[in-house]
Amino acid sequence: MELNEFTAKSCMSKTACEFIPKKKETLNLTETAQKLREKEVMIDIETPYLLIIKFKGKNISLFKSGKIIIKETPEEKEGKEIAKELMEKLTD
Repeated sequence: MELNEFTAKSCMSKTACEFIPKKKETLNLTETAQKLREKEVMIDIETPYLLIIKFKGKNISLFKSGKIIIKETPEEKEGKEIAKELMEKLTD
């Protein structure tokens, strides 16, 4: 997945950025969590439908659908930078 495959917008709460895949995605979160752990990304919560990640000092929700919510990040520019770095961890 690449960041340009997502639509970015401020979350309705105004304290988070949301990235929604432009096309339908289905992630295997077990494999995704393993890959992230190998890259030293901290996984707080792992379920078949949702990962809660600590990355770059932010709480991030990664859904099975590919949707990403970066909490405590109301600025879209900062959210995009964090999302891009996370995508790099997933695609390396």
